[in-house]
Amino acid sequence: MENDRIKDLLKQIVHITDEDWETFKAGSPGVYKFFTRIEEIAKQRIVAEVIESRYCAAGLEKGQQIVIEGGALVPAKSTAPLCMRAIGPLTGFVNTILEMIVAGEDPNDRVFGVAECLDPGLEAGGLGKVKFKVRVEPI
Repeated sequence: MENDRIKDLLKQIVHITDEDWETFKAGSPGVYKFFTRIEEIAKQRIVAEVIESRYCAAGLEKGQQIVIEGGALVPAKSTAPLCMRAIGPLTGFVNTILEMIVAGEDPNDRVFGVAECLDPGLEAGGLGKVKFKVRVEPI
């Protein structure tokens, strides 16, 4: 039964209690749906590849990548320094991609595919500016 499988999975991953399972099941339908598609999500890797970098104080350079699997950042597979100003804007992309996977849609068929770090750049009162091309690839 699907319900038992998800409950067992959450007990294993986050150690959810029986009482909190009932609260989760009743009040978190979107996240519940996420776990019904967890096998499909686990087959996908989100890659944010630096396509442009100018005056980046964190040292991000063209070609470096930030890797996300299962919605979680994977530092060991990332080649880019993990700068908070760079990671923050990627959150919206990750959420949209996960939503698309859960819905059974092609996560690479998005309107927007380029993210920018939060530094406004030299021209706007900051210093650096990094742009990422965000894509999904099979694991």
